Amino acid sequence: MNKKRKTLKENAKLGEILIYYKIITPPQLKEALNTQKKTGKRIGEILMEKGWINQDEINWTLGKQLDLPYVHINLENINKELSLKIPEYTLRKFNFLPLIELDKDITVAMADPTDEEAKQAISQIIGGRLKVVLASYKNIRETIDLLFKKN
Repeated sequence: MNKKRKTLKENAKLGEILIYYKIITPPQLKEALNTQKKTGKRIGEILMEKGWINQDEINWTLGKQLDLPYVHINLENINKELSLKIPEYTLRKFNFLPLIELDKDITVAMADPTDEEAKQAISQIIGGRLKVVLASYKNIRETIDLLFKKN
């Protein structure tokens, strides 16, 4: 018996990836898409509001969609020296933290790696070539709070 394994399209959308990895069902996606047409909200936001997925599942899936690693950061795995040279306001505005600096390449964790304007601004601020990994908004915020000793 020759079963064809379903593969993921190269430019798959978030909902398609969630179904492929069995995080949501096709009926759930259909309902969320109908809600999206009425409200204009992002599909991930709708799926979370309905309690079908959580933020980590969205972030992991976005990492798959964008072909970026999804990481969990803490004070031990960020570049504290470089982070402290950047104003706290800027780190919060663009939701990022520098992780590693090698030569002129600087790897940063971002909550929204699709924000080209933010990536351009960050690249100018840190003065190097930007490499991006994905981290959750909440994880970045909590780490910035710890970095600047705010609880």
